[in-house]
Amino acid sequence: MGIFEVKIETDVLDILRSQELPKILEANSGKNFVKRILTPQVYPNLPLGEGMVGTHRMASGESDGKYYSYPTIVQGEDGKLMELPPDQAFRYAMDRGEFIEFPNNEEADWFSRNYKRVWGE
Repeated sequence: MGIFEVKIETDVLDILRSQELPKILEANSGKNFVKRILTPQVYPNLPLGEGMVGTHRMASGESDGKYYSYPTIVQGEDGKLMELPPDQAFRYAMDRGEFIEFPNNEEADWFSRNYKRVWGE
């Protein structure tokens, strides 16, 4: 397989994944972090520095052969947002069901880097 063929395959895969984003988010719409992705304007935000704010930030990981995308900015019981280090965020997500499971690491990682495309960015 030549470089050109690999690039076309990658582009097609990227387009197909992008088309699946709304379906993935809708299927998980009851999760707090997905609600914050879909309607960030109705949630508090977290100052990220340099005038930037966030309502969510995502990471991906694996546990026991299963692959997940999960938030590292979480909403505490007091309603405030806080950013957790990836290992703490993973435990937080697993304890509360605030994750999306994927069939492989590549899909989980792609989602964690591209979920904002649902906004048309």
